[in-house]
Amino acid sequence: MDRRSRLMCRIVLVVSLMVSACARQPVAPASAVAAAMPECTVPTAAEPLRLYMPDGQLISHGLTVYVTTNLTAGQKPRLRLFRNHAITEAKEDEDELLDPELVAPNQQWNETLAGRDVTTRGSILVFNTSRMSFSGKAMVRVRPLLLWDGGACVLGPSEINIGDIRFAMLWTAAIVVAGLLLVLVLARAKKENPMLLLTGVDGHLALSQTQIACWTIVVGSVVLGYGLIRREIPDIPESLLVLMGASLVTGGVAYFQDVKKATAVAQTTGSGPAALDWRWGDLIRVFPANRPPELSLSKAQMLFWTILLLVLFLSKSILEGAIWEIPWELVALMGFSQAGYLAPKVADTETPPPANPAPPAPPVNPPPGGP
Repeated sequence: MDRRSRLMCRIVLVVSLMVSACARQPVAPASAVAAAMPECTVPTAAEPLRLYMPDGQLISHGLTVYVTTNLTAGQKPRLRLFRNHAITEAKEDEDELLDPELVAPNQQWNETLAGRDVTTRGSILVFNTSRMSFSGKAMVRVRPLLLWDGGACVLGPSEINIGDIRFAMLWTAAIVVAGLLLVLVLARAKKENPMLLLTGVDGHLALSQTQIACWTIVVGSVVLGYGLIRREIPDIPESLLVLMGASLVTGGVAYFQDVKKATAVAQTTGSGPAALDWRWGDLIRVFPANRPPELSLSKAQMLFWTILLLVLFLSKSILEGAIWEIPWELVALMGFSQAGYLAPKVADTETPPPANPAPPAPPVNPPPGGP
């Protein structure tokens, strides 16, 4: 073989090695994962092992897994989450095995199986999720696989959703702000002040309407965040329904009482209410007829309980990852506050005196000879 032939053979060999290396490069992460993922078999037992992992868990709280066998930390249980990639591409680190922070054998828990509430015994494991990332997603859908030393494993019966509360809050806030901006744009399109949505017939800022708006935004945000994490319609607690219903009733009664009062003033004075600019101080003041505005303890109390319950409801719902069921005692306190707010409005049913009352007529002279 001459020199030119040997040179050509060397070039072909180098090119073949480079093409082979490039072709094998994408398979390397999968091979590494396969090497870290030992082959597992279902252990023999009197009854088939079953894995239960509640839906809608948050990685900020760690992931809790229940398995119907007694495991110990010495068996080195690990959790693998198989993600669904119908559209997105798989990340290199998403198949990483999770290690448990807690392994508790001989435990008991309640779960729903085939539509029935059953009590099950086995091990409860809590896994460390500090290194997990969803790359900006509020939720991912996974199927859990639990494995431990000795080649044993058990696969979850179905896919479940796990969420990241940080991105769920960001997406919720973005959507809610977009909705509020749409309301502002629609109001401005008619050259109206959006704050008129919160004012009464007399032009003052109405506490009842402001309360309804606040509850609508906060409850709507929590329901939206819940839907982003679990992608299902949440169960609204009865106490929350009663509280929002009481707020709507309070707003309706207050509105009709204000309309009734404004109608009486118009019939007496012959003119409607003057156009007024709203002030934040209107939330704790009342505006009696023919008298200057006065501070109202009942309105201040209602405002206080509204702020308190809004903060509690929002914070508890975020921490628990579910819609907080407001205690009935707090619902009752809020109801008493609303009753105190409505009492002066309902009691003030008399027609207000005219703006310029006529002077009293002089007494009639008694007839002669009378006493």
